[in-house]
Amino acid sequence: MKSAVIVSEKALEASYHVAKLIARQKKPHTVGETLIKSARMEIVTLMLGPNEVKEVNKVSLSADTVKRRIHDMSSDILGTLIKKLLSAEKFALQIDETTIKNKAQLIAIVRFVDEDFIKEHYLFCKEVP
Repeated sequence: MKSAVIVSEKALEASYHVAKLIARQKKPHTVGETLIKSARMEIVTLMLGPNEVKEVNKVSLSADTVKRRIHDMSSDILGTLIKKLLSAEKFALQIDETTIKNKAQLIAIVRFVDEDFIKEHYLFCKEVP
């Protein structure tokens, strides 16, 4: 039982790492299913053998899973940022509106001191109707 729990924790962690890579590269969520899943099977089969493919296949890379993982990480980052803002003595909020290709966008940037360093974070960028 302990072995199964460790493997699923590792598979879950690997799934989050791959979702993070997909998000950073700004690739569609489906790339996990269409490219990465096939590539990992080929690599593991050729380098380690077919028995290890079963273990690696436990890492979920479906489009829905990748989307959910990215959303979870985004929510966690936003929650952490809000906690830091609430505990900060002062912060600066900058709101700016810009138009790109006839579409107005509103962006919010926040700056605050965190551990003697000035931090700057984008809160959001939304299209304005």
